[in-house]
Amino acid sequence: MGNIRIVTDSTADLPQDLTEALDITVVPLKVSFGKDVYRDGIDITADQFIARLRTEDRLPVTSQPSPGEFVAIYEQLTARGDNVISIHLSSHLSGTVQSAITARAMVDSRSVYVVDSGSASMGLGLIVLAAARAAREGAGVRQVLDIVSEKVDKSFLIFMVETLEYLEKGGRIGKANSFLGSLLKIKPILTLNDGMVVPLEKVRGEGRAMERIAELVREKTDKSKKYNCSLVYGDSYANLMRLREKVIPGLNCQAPVIAKLGPVIMSHTGPEIIGMAVCPV
Repeated sequence: MGNIRIVTDSTADLPQDLTEALDITVVPLKVSFGKDVYRDGIDITADQFIARLRTEDRLPVTSQPSPGEFVAIYEQLTARGDNVISIHLSSHLSGTVQSAITARAMVDSRSVYVVDSGSASMGLGLIVLAAARAAREGAGVRQVLDIVSEKVDKSFLIFMVETLEYLEKGGRIGKANSFLGSLLKIKPILTLNDGMVVPLEKVRGEGRAMERIAELVREKTDKSKKYNCSLVYGDSYANLMRLREKVIPGLNCQAPVIAKLGPVIMSHTGPEIIGMAVCPV
């Protein structure tokens, strides 16, 4: 039957040490400033992206991998009879899943399985980690796919941004849902619902917004159960640590993954973002 190889894309924001340890293949999306095109996390780092974002007059543009890029990876991974489970950014946020599906039809589709995570960043990343660990432990294709389906249904991502300008201009959230996020000290708290970014609340003040995220996490979890979790951030590690102090004591997550967001995700959220992804063990 061969081994199971796990593929994802760069919007999972997985730390490199985890992708290397679990042999996860990451397909990069692209981010462009005018004619300058960069592969997410390969040609441009998060810090380089932030520095350039703050000097540009216009917002960057992002694009999904081509079907051809997926074909090259699928052919390489299936050449020895391995199966591929390819898990990607929500199809409501990107055409990445469609590119993967198109590529699947161009190779031996019996060996390639494409999954829409309905999530992004480490919401996607935690699902991918669960799949990779199950594959490493010897689970079969159907078992891994069942695990992924369960994690997709039960995982969640909550985050706060400085402004909704990036999401609105990138077409990821409607103007009607911006709920006056530009007002002084109003911090929008958002989540993903059915694969789409939706506003949860508007909270006045950064500290109160962090407290509210912690409250929302507690409301959505059971302290008697174990969770895998990740704290994500753009430019402010200090704020991330403040959020960690508020949220981790109320959550049964022993080793949260700290993940810095990549250029593609920050293109749509802005760099002043912190958040929390949670996935049942």
